Amino acid sequence: MKPNQVKRALKSGTVQIGTWVTTFRTPQLPQILASAGFDFVYVDMEHSSFSIETVSDLCSGALAHGLVPIVRPPANEPHLLSRPLDAGAMGLLIPHVDTAEEALRAVRAAKYPPVGERGFNVQNVHTGYVTVEAAKYAQAANEETLLIVQIESRQGITNLDAILAVDGVDGAVIGRGDLSADLGLAGQTNHSEVTSRVEMMISACQRRGKIPGLLVQDVQSAKHWIGKGIRLVPFSNEVTLLMASARAAVAEIRTSVAA
Repeated sequence: MKPNQVKRALKSGTVQIGTWVTTFRTPQLPQILASAGFDFVYVDMEHSSFSIETVSDLCSGALAHGLVPIVRPPANEPHLLSRPLDAGAMGLLIPHVDTAEEALRAVRAAKYPPVGERGFNVQNVHTGYVTVEAAKYAQAANEETLLIVQIESRQGITNLDAILAVDGVDGAVIGRGDLSADLGLAGQTNHSEVTSRVEMMISACQRRGKIPGLLVQDVQSAKHWIGKGIRLVPFSNEVTLLMASARAAVAEIRTSVAA
């Protein structure tokens, strides 16, 4: 099992920067992102059309170039958690966690016995497809796999301390899009009612010794929330990064031509 450098850095208090992959299927993309300096990549299965084959290609590409792949499965169901891990993911972002019981279910699905109930598949991308001792691999995988819960509702906020108290949960993020909708403020992700919940999550993580994370869309927001205590920092996604760079370049060239 390869060491999860992102998990180790986060546990030591170091900020880790990544981005989302939501649309592009090319296995060269992780290499590009690694060359850009990102520490990790979120591979989305909840709001994308990615198949498990695509996830496997992206995870394998990430691992080959020193980029830690973390997959967001479409739902908190055992087979939807174990398959991305078998395909190369070194962590999971569990969507819509509202209770401690749901967090515990995710831990059981993501961890091998005796911690959890994940089925054994030790000859895979993590082991270089060579035969390894199952017990040692299971212990290493349990230690290295990063498990982050995504809080997206008022219920999740209410139960935050209990969720973070679950052994095996490494940290939490606030899904500001869905939380804003649940608060009756759809799309207002920077509303004070939303940002106050983010600050509550940061404080709860700090009390429990867990990792706080948050998606940011611009550099100023990144600086602001890192200053507040965020350590797991996914910045934008591959489509937005491409569009922003392309729009800026096209606008500047057209202005030059017009002049």
